[in-house]
Amino acid sequence: MKKTLVDFFENAVKQFPDNPFLWEKTTDKFEPTTYTEVKEQVYTLGAGLVALGVTKGDNMALLSEGRNAWIIGELAMFYAGATNVPLSIKLEEANDLLFRLLHADVKYIMVSGNQLKKIRSIIDKLPLVQKIIVFDEQAEYQEKELPLSQVLAMGEEYLQTHPLEEFLTIGQSLTNDDYATITYASGTTADPKEVILTHRNYTANVEQALSCVDIDDSWRTLVILPLDHCFAHVVGFYIFMHKGASVATVQVGKTGMETLKNIPINIKEFKPYLILSVPALAKNFKKNIEQGIRAQGNLVNRLFHTGLNVAYTYNGDGGKDKGRGWRCLLKPVVSLFDSLIFSKVRENFGGELKFFIGGGALLDKDLQKFYYAIGLPMYQDYGLSEATPVISTNGPRHHRFGSSGVLVQPLDLKICDLDGKELPKGEKGEIVVRGENVMAGYWKTPPRPPKPLKTAGSTPATWAIWATTDFSTC
Repeated sequence: MKKTLVDFFENAVKQFPDNPFLWEKTTDKFEPTTYTEVKEQVYTLGAGLVALGVTKGDNMALLSEGRNAWIIGELAMFYAGATNVPLSIKLEEANDLLFRLLHADVKYIMVSGNQLKKIRSIIDKLPLVQKIIVFDEQAEYQEKELPLSQVLAMGEEYLQTHPLEEFLTIGQSLTNDDYATITYASGTTADPKEVILTHRNYTANVEQALSCVDIDDSWRTLVILPLDHCFAHVVGFYIFMHKGASVATVQVGKTGMETLKNIPINIKEFKPYLILSVPALAKNFKKNIEQGIRAQGNLVNRLFHTGLNVAYTYNGDGGKDKGRGWRCLLKPVVSLFDSLIFSKVRENFGGELKFFIGGGALLDKDLQKFYYAIGLPMYQDYGLSEATPVISTNGPRHHRFGSSGVLVQPLDLKICDLDGKELPKGEKGEIVVRGENVMAGYWKTPPRPPKPLKTAGSTPATWAIWATTDFSTC
């Protein structure tokens, strides 16, 4: 069955036309854009790309802070038949950024005003680049540059002079195996790994992730992680799109530091149900919480840490271990501290946050215990770009501190030795997974023959093998 990201988006618009999809704060408050309104903007921009000369199979790059235009821009690329090469705003232009744009054979670039100077500094070394679409209006434009407003005007004209069906045919012609993104993951080697993810890789991982996390169209998230990574793609906005839910992005500041300072403000304003995090952010949040508690005096500080210790004892290792045995007697005390102290802390996160999903690196067990104690669980997930990226995750239904959670479904997994032989439970070895979320390969790298592993009833997708690690907690 054909399940591309274009198919997912069209289905979401049909089911939830009037639901707010994207939220953005450009002035004094967050403003919504409905699924229908997003569709109209995607169609217009996609048609503008076609009018500009983008053809099916072209590689485009996107370099911008998280914002509506980022998500709309990627969807518009798909409707024009193009592949997105999402780029981190942290890349240094003279080496990392230049390498990716050259290596990926990028022909068109979408860029924010804040990042435009990086492209300008290397454009003379990018002979394949035909046009640069700038999201924010500039006082003047250099050769090959044009404002987003001009591309949108071209799209409006194109749709007026061409049947809508003619334009939509391009996106509808995409298959499950067509490339959606080429993501440059840092990996553990000197050169970045250019991971090719197909449309079905993404839609499969959306379905897999939703086997572990329950959301509906009333949910909302604030994406505080960079949108260029597939973790933010899948869990940050595509699972929300698939369910008709809402996605907000952090208000973009004039500088990167100003944008970072907007994160806690925006969380409190938007009141998300779910936030994606990484260990570095989790540590910063914890530091800010503890500083705020200390600022309220010794009594509050002592009560806070006493409450933490009681909650640590009561919770154990989380999940089924919570309140087990004699520890059930502590429940009234835990509830008291929650009412007196922890509920006030949660107000700084909007008061409606149900949990975090932590990824990107190992989430320290003590951090997990801390957030669990204050009523803001931070569930560890595991994955990598080559798996689009989610392989397993903890969640409200199944979790244990220090574990990588349970496997998403459907997915096959083995722990094998270096010869591909499956190891007994509890032994360390290579993680070997198979599922429709496994990448198509590395860009410009010949495919490596998979090891001859077979499992009865498993999905007909390629086995992918990664570095030695302890996955016995699955």
